[in-house]
Amino acid sequence: MDESAVPAVPMDCTALLCRMPGAQAQLAPMPEHLQFLQRILHEKTTPRDGAERPRAGDERAGAMNRTSSDHDQTCDAELIPPDNFAMVNSWVYRSSFPKKKHFPFLKTLGLRSVLTLILEDYPEQNIQFLDENGIRFFQYGIPGNKEPFVQIPGETIAAALTTILDRRNHPMLIHCNKGKHRTGCLIGCLRKLQQWSLTTIFDEYRRFSFPKSRSMDQEFIELFVENAVWSQIDPRWLPSWSVLGRREILARISDRADDDADDADDADDEPLRGM
Repeated sequence: MDESAVPAVPMDCTALLCRMPGAQAQLAPMPEHLQFLQRILHEKTTPRDGAERPRAGDERAGAMNRTSSDHDQTCDAELIPPDNFAMVNSWVYRSSFPKKKHFPFLKTLGLRSVLTLILEDYPEQNIQFLDENGIRFFQYGIPGNKEPFVQIPGETIAAALTTILDRRNHPMLIHCNKGKHRTGCLIGCLRKLQQWSLTTIFDEYRRFSFPKSRSMDQEFIELFVENAVWSQIDPRWLPSWSVLGRREILARISDRADDDADDADDADDEPLRGM
């Protein structure tokens, strides 16, 4: 795994930072995006003079501007993150199902989109919150992998991953009901695309799904075929995550196209072989 990959930040860590303002003095320097997350978790924190601002045209500029403009409106509100909230990578977050009490906190993230994995209709109050804040909504409903005969649809996971890997949708929040199993499966498959080892992927999955990890979920992650995602990716809009080397990804997409072409040639030759 790339040493510069962004580690998950479980809710217990972010909550600790909220409740212990002096704790950051004992911590090692954090990357810029984690410093940003820490800052918005403190109600009374304001941007420092000279803080780095996104370049003109950067996809994060709109989110940062919305975050700054909303700061005065939310500084007096109680900022409560949803359960199991954590950063997945820069500008991508995960959590349990957000409720009304979580809306002030979500506004500080400057979200551009929300991706849910539930099958049920989205609550009206959540739809209203999205509309009022100009947040796009993606729903890729998948069943919980509780029973032996319930299969997670791989094509739905692939479509969701394609949406996640389009930086035009960032900042993004990903959630299911509890932020554990379905979200864990999706993030586990994302980690495969990021070339994480299975040991590290399963460790992250179990930390969020504790105490009820599901072997079927981990089996799905292990068997998931990444080519189904690479074939749908538009390289122009890939996020600039260090673990997603653009040159390497372009090579994978090219290899996938070559494989598809070879399969098509084999199909064309099949009738000739029988003659």
